[in-house]
Amino acid sequence: MSYTQEEVVFSNNDVTLAGTLTLPRIPKHHPAVVLLHGSGPLNRDQEIFGMKPFWIIADHLTRKGVAVLRYDSRGVGNSSGAPYHFTLQDVAEDALAAISYLKTRNDINPAQIGFCGQSQGAVVAPIAASRSRDVAFIICLAGFGIPGEQAHISQMTTIAKTDGASDHEIEGIVVNLRQIIRLIREEAGETEIRPLITMMLKNQCASMSQESKKETNEDDKADTHVDCVLSMYKSSWFRFFIDYDPKPALKQVMCPALFLLGELDTQVPAEINRTAIADILKKSGNKNYTLKIIPKANHMFQSANTGSPTEYMNLEKKFAPGFLEMMSDWLLERVDIVAQ
Repeated sequence: MSYTQEEVVFSNNDVTLAGTLTLPRIPKHHPAVVLLHGSGPLNRDQEIFGMKPFWIIADHLTRKGVAVLRYDSRGVGNSSGAPYHFTLQDVAEDALAAISYLKTRNDINPAQIGFCGQSQGAVVAPIAASRSRDVAFIICLAGFGIPGEQAHISQMTTIAKTDGASDHEIEGIVVNLRQIIRLIREEAGETEIRPLITMMLKNQCASMSQESKKETNEDDKADTHVDCVLSMYKSSWFRFFIDYDPKPALKQVMCPALFLLGELDTQVPAEINRTAIADILKKSGNKNYTLKIIPKANHMFQSANTGSPTEYMNLEKKFAPGFLEMMSDWLLERVDIVAQ
């Protein structure tokens, strides 16, 4: 192997975060990337449906001469805390703690440490960058540029439409979601929220094509599914998320920034978010940004057919052609690589 791997631990106040640091073998000051995971309980490889996207990114970038730190999200693996018992602001502080840790090492260039975040991580990266000049660059993969409530409704309706829902069914989903969000803001009890979630999930399954229904196994463990969604909706993470507007943080990002979106992404639909992000960046005064849409790519930047999460398990466990190179080429133009 052309690089080394080291198990590391760092802290953000009372939270301990455990991860893996991959380093080029030459013992010099290397630029570094901190990988920021998506929402939910995810390990350091961000392993989803058999794919390990963060391992792939770390392997690719480290072979190019860039150190990469990836770590387990709160409550996963050897990291302390609990899933969803935090806010985006807390995760941004975790990210900055990762930079503080890397700055203590004599094998990392302290002036060339940045973030690469996917989904939630692509929203957290601008928050952290807006707070600290220690952030040398950010790479945002499938990050949204619209307010949280709108982003969540956009996600749910786009997935439903892709899975075969009619316009009438989508209107029902929107009404249902707005009721749930209103009750969350009012801190309503489980007895009020649970029936709405149950109805929403049933409507989603009813609107799916037969193929999608078969792939999602919607009849299995329905009550457990409701419990999981209810727990997420009532969490401090979701309450913060629905009221979060990414515009202020994005406007304050002055470091080099790369934004990539997937053309077929149903979780963060490309066009509405590309328009919003581009509008914010044009007004921010930051001239050093790149914003691109990856053709035929889904939320995980795999080559996809529809972009629906129901097909994730059946896709090749690799990124779309050219995705990794687009990211590394952009990065290598902005950091100093130690001669191998």
